[in-house]
Amino acid sequence: MTSETYAEGGRRPLTTGAIMITIISCLSTLLLIGAVIYATGTGAREQADLAAAGCEPTLTPSMQPCTTQPMLARQYLTLITPAVQQLNTDAAAYAASEGDHLAVAEAALKAEVTSERALDASLTALALPPAIVPLARALIKVNQARETLTAEQARASSLTRMRSFNHRVQLADAAVQARMKLLRTAIDTPLPSA
Repeated sequence: MTSETYAEGGRRPLTTGAIMITIISCLSTLLLIGAVIYATGTGAREQADLAAAGCEPTLTPSMQPCTTQPMLARQYLTLITPAVQQLNTDAAAYAASEGDHLAVAEAALKAEVTSERALDASLTALALPPAIVPLARALIKVNQARETLTAEQARASSLTRMRSFNHRVQLADAAVQARMKLLRTAIDTPLPSA
């Protein structure tokens, strides 16, 4: 009932596939161990940032934990990067289909609107210092204008009509990008000492 190889007490010779699987498994294990080690150091990095900034969370007047510039920049990137990547993917899907597939282009634009809303939600969830909040609100406002325009574009009844929105959407994108750059510059600027 056993295979010939095991009945004879022998081993199967290693194949290239088995070697590759073993190597990939070992590398995956090492990467997982590295990720766990990195993740366990996140709290220590934040504590180091707080100490370097002379910030004692329990002593802040509002009893809110203080945020250092490096912590704020990490939080911003963690929230914004996925939304922007999805938005870029949706825009590329529209660009690929705008020439000859109305239903596909419409679906891509609807996905783009959803991604634009996710960007707004990410910005709203970000705990920003009071001095930076107006920049985030301005970004949300121009992004909402882009959402409205993109939603209108998605409702177009023909590809020609849909493409007629492209220039206005590009201008709206440029406005969003400019506001994002201003916000990122403000976030990257060292916060004033308390």
